[in-house]
Amino acid sequence: MKQFLTTFALLFLTLLLLHDTAPAQKTYVYAALTDEGNIAIVDPGSSRLVQRIQVGRDPLYIALNADESRLYVSNTGDITVSIVDLAENDEAQVLRLPVNRRGINAGVMIRNWEGTRMYVAERSDDMERDLRVYVIDTQEERIVDQFDAGKEISALAVSSDGSKLYVVNKGRAIRVFDTQSLQPMGTLPLLAGFESQVWGMACSPTKDLAYVTYGNANKVQAINTSTNKQSAVVDVPKYHTGIQKHVSFGPDGKYAFVLNYKDTFKEIDGVNVIDAATNKIIKIFNSGEVLLGIAVTDDAKTCYVASKDLKWYNLLTLEHIRSISLRTTLGGIVVVER
Repeated sequence: MKQFLTTFALLFLTLLLLHDTAPAQKTYVYAALTDEGNIAIVDPGSSRLVQRIQVGRDPLYIALNADESRLYVSNTGDITVSIVDLAENDEAQVLRLPVNRRGINAGVMIRNWEGTRMYVAERSDDMERDLRVYVIDTQEERIVDQFDAGKEISALAVSSDGSKLYVVNKGRAIRVFDTQSLQPMGTLPLLAGFESQVWGMACSPTKDLAYVTYGNANKVQAINTSTNKQSAVVDVPKYHTGIQKHVSFGPDGKYAFVLNYKDTFKEIDGVNVIDAATNKIIKIFNSGEVLLGIAVTDDAKTCYVASKDLKWYNLLTLEHIRSISLRTTLGGIVVVER
């Protein structure tokens, strides 16, 4: 028995030492440096920019694949999507969208919830151009399908069950497509009286809920994605008003984050935080003007915001933690822990 206890104690001590010496995971933020044609790797822990990775022109929208080994970048200054290898930190491949028309560039890009598909919309300065959406298989790393999706695509969203893809045609309509067949399933009812101002949309990852923004209407529409009907209207409170554009959810679906741009001198450039349980705006992050970048850690405790600086906020207290100045325009951002 004494020998057994001694052996057990040595084994326990060995496991404890191995645990203590195992390298802790670090958090990195990947940010699209839109004016530079680069992706920045930022270490928030040391408040420094670690590396730049060259991609295409005007990178803006970025998203991770399923195992977070590859970063997909929509280069909105040309018709390409860059695939960045996060192990080597370099551009591993460039996918050229099969565009045969002049005046078309890459535009809005999102991933499905599993990270196995990327949806990339075309973009045009001509608001009357008919546009397409391309489907990228992230396992095969190639474009596998495409479909016509209307004019001026300002947002894409995928329902929590992954069955529906929503395409926002800015100021016109929100179209619904079946993600398996890519066939149209109709349109969403827009907020009465504000149809011409529809702008952005995002779906919750955890329930049948989506939020739709309407510019300076100062109202956010809640949609039940199971029925595709309006379920509520979120009124933007005093001192939070402005122009509401892009919207996104955190990974646990607790909060939605609406980019807010001041429309008058007294308003604030920042991020309105919606409590998805109550459909109420409970906070505005006074972050400055945010082009696109919002990213939340997997544990849903920290929200990173890309304005002129990279800022982050504690989602337990909703208070500002820290900032880093990168001295350039920041587009989309993602958070990776490794």
